[in-house]
Amino acid sequence: MLEHLDTIFAFAVILAGVSLLVTVLVQLAEAFLALRGSNLRWGIRTLLTDADPLLGPYAEAIAEGVLHHPLISDSTMSTALPRLFSRWRLATTIHKDELMEILRALAQAPSAGAPPRTVQAWQVALQKSFDRLAPAPAGQLLLAVPKLKAVFADDPDQLALVLAPLLSAAAEVPSNIERWFDPVMDRVSQRFTQHARLWTVIFSVLLALALHLDSFQLLTQLSTDSELRARLISSADALTHTADETLARPAGSLPGEAMKKLIAAHPAELGALDPLPNLPDFGAARTWLTAQLRDHAIAAPETYLHEYDALIEESFRGSLAGLRSLLDDKLKFRLVPDPYPVPFYNYWTPSWLHLWGVIASAALLSLGAPFWFNVLKTLGSLRPSLARKEPPQGTENTGASR
Repeated sequence: MLEHLDTIFAFAVILAGVSLLVTVLVQLAEAFLALRGSNLRWGIRTLLTDADPLLGPYAEAIAEGVLHHPLISDSTMSTALPRLFSRWRLATTIHKDELMEILRALAQAPSAGAPPRTVQAWQVALQKSFDRLAPAPAGQLLLAVPKLKAVFADDPDQLALVLAPLLSAAAEVPSNIERWFDPVMDRVSQRFTQHARLWTVIFSVLLALALHLDSFQLLTQLSTDSELRARLISSADALTHTADETLARPAGSLPGEAMKKLIAAHPAELGALDPLPNLPDFGAARTWLTAQLRDHAIAAPETYLHEYDALIEESFRGSLAGLRSLLDDKLKFRLVPDPYPVPFYNYWTPSWLHLWGVIASAALLSLGAPFWFNVLKTLGSLRPSLARKEPPQGTENTGASR
């Protein structure tokens, strides 16, 4: 019984290690594709369309205007990158009050004496939406206006101050946004989780195919190789420690870490840069660095940008190489077949059972690293109690001979 449990335990260790590699790749994809910002943009677009259907054609432009606003954007260069990379400039979080203030600022007409600006069609539509009053609150406001005018007959400025919040409360679009903000943000979180899940499945399939990870063959090997089982089980603690560090690290930590290394390497030249902000992805970090180099008139900015790109590549290689080192050196288990089959699908023939084993591995990996490390913890807690109950080797044979 203990041998069977050890086989399952060792099998879970291998899947946990590979699923951790999948998690690293998913985190890199989240940061590179700015999934948080793009999903938040979808949420604000949906919120605006539901609040006022007339804003539907302009909802995308308004959402980008909100998330590129300097007050919340993770990038200091809101218009520097082309549209293809505009998602790198999107803010990743926003509060209800921030959204309302930015929408009002975007809808506000230029004040007298202000420098002229180009008014976009979406700004005109947004201003009209904010000026539209809901029927019921507007009716109540109309009834109250004569009384307010009588009270403040001698002080029109005070009357304007009193009417301003009443008009804002009676506006249809702001009230709809405030009512639906929390449900839409919940949907944004769910959508981000679904996208992360989709990337987990994609990388699970790609890794299982590339590594030729055959679950059936792996179980057979573990059930007959007690030395391999022992090595895998003894390495479970080291793998769990690595997983705790990887799973606890936010997806956007690599850009910030690379930027800190760059600044630390050039304290004299880059020490005067502004405090490092939250850098959710690689594009936002590079944009921030470009703006800082320009604002501080630092010579040869291309040199630092190239060095930052090299640090990002080093972070990629470090994350993947560190995990592979753990799998190869500490677990003593070769993931990549040696020699590697050429062409790669030769591994599946003459028996297609190998292909089904790879498909099974992909399905198991898609369960995610948290699932497999929970399995490891459960099996790790069961193993000592089962080992105590297991009779010493040879006891049954001795009893039978008597």
